[in-house]
Amino acid sequence: MITFRSILSSIVCISLPIVGIGIANAGGDIEKSFKGSTNNSAATLGAITIEHSSAEKNLTESFSLPSRLPVPGRHCDLSTRQAMTWDSRSPRWHDDDVNSKFADPNFPGYKLQSARLCIKYKDVDFTSHSAYTPELDVVQFGNTTIGILPGENGQTLTKCWNVKSRLQKNFGPNIPFIINIDAAHNIRYWALFLHQATLSTCHASITKPPYPIPLPLPINSTR
Repeated sequence: MITFRSILSSIVCISLPIVGIGIANAGGDIEKSFKGSTNNSAATLGAITIEHSSAEKNLTESFSLPSRLPVPGRHCDLSTRQAMTWDSRSPRWHDDDVNSKFADPNFPGYKLQSARLCIKYKDVDFTSHSAYTPELDVVQFGNTTIGILPGENGQTLTKCWNVKSRLQKNFGPNIPFIINIDAAHNIRYWALFLHQATLSTCHASITKPPYPIPLPLPINSTR
């Protein structure tokens, strides 16, 4: 697992309810200090959870196994899950980006079937009407950007990306993971609350069929 820390800023021309000790900036979020924050604070990634011979699990569904055979090409002889967890009670600002790495789950004798990166977060003001500049929280996985976190003020969302090609093109033991928080500002303007990031993969063995292939029945036979 993992733990991070970060921070951002704001502005408001109307009276606001008191939220701890903080100041307000016009058009942005209420500024509130982040406990123990340091720039580019490091995270500690725990061991990869590895599971053998299971059907692929959809991150948005329960982890129960399906009652029928998996779709061809989607069977998992080995699956992995890595998670980063942050203090979701504290805001992160432009000067406390996430700058870390996931371990690259590359296993000899297995073919990568799928890989998904999901981030759970709160309070991205991407569509805020009060903003002179919207909040741009830019996500990088591998060597290039994969997207910007969408959302509205106070909204909690989980955003997922298909990152199979990123892992296939990666040649080291780790793969960079960066969230550039409030990339459009160099002052504390917009704040982001991060909950968790997970990287889940599905691998099929290349030394055996991924699932039983039934033999054809004789033409005149009946069940």
